[in-house]
Amino acid sequence: MLLILLAATGCAGSALRSAQPLPRPELDTEVRAASEAGRISKPVQLTFAWRAREPDFRDVGIGVARVEPPDKARLDLFLDNGETAAIVALVGDDLRVPGELPLELVPPPALLWAALGVFRPGDGAEVLEGRRGGGATELRFGLPGGDLVRFRMRDRRVVEAALLRGGAEVERVVVTGAGEASAYPSEATYRNLRDYRELELRLESLEHVDPFPPYIWDPGRR
Repeated sequence: MLLILLAATGCAGSALRSAQPLPRPELDTEVRAASEAGRISKPVQLTFAWRAREPDFRDVGIGVARVEPPDKARLDLFLDNGETAAIVALVGDDLRVPGELPLELVPPPALLWAALGVFRPGDGAEVLEGRRGGGATELRFGLPGGDLVRFRMRDRRVVEAALLRGGAEVERVVVTGAGEASAYPSEATYRNLRDYRELELRLESLEHVDPFPPYIWDPGRR
């Protein structure tokens, strides 16, 4: 499945190599429309299967994502024996993890949101340029720390997001299925290209729920 995802992304990349730049008014319109298309509208709970690969580690399990408007999300990964493998919460661009989980092991907020199908470059992100070609659109943003984040979109839905540092791509998320049966991707793959880490998520169920208790957005408390 990963090969299929990368092939689809490669096609978008090939089309964009000959794409035309977007004039500034059209670029701004595209950014606003993409933000609206990925807007969280209702509290939902997603259940997914996950698979992780690292140079010295491989594992699988089940995960739960809880998402609430306007900008809250929490992912819990469980091993097959029920043990918690990782907990990550997002409130806007504020990444929250329990003290024992190093932040460097967690995707940056823009990529973590993209894995949920949400287009969110982040507070302080500056739109730099956009291109369109072959039915795909690419948007690039400068981040306050000097990195760049690139989004590739189809029908104003995220299909890929990547973090670039010093001109080189260092982290990437590829998603499929968003906007088809639901607003949330059916599959997402995160890759850290420097540390050879990979995490695949495959959606198994989606449930509309009541708002979540506030404490869950601060996993360090409970």
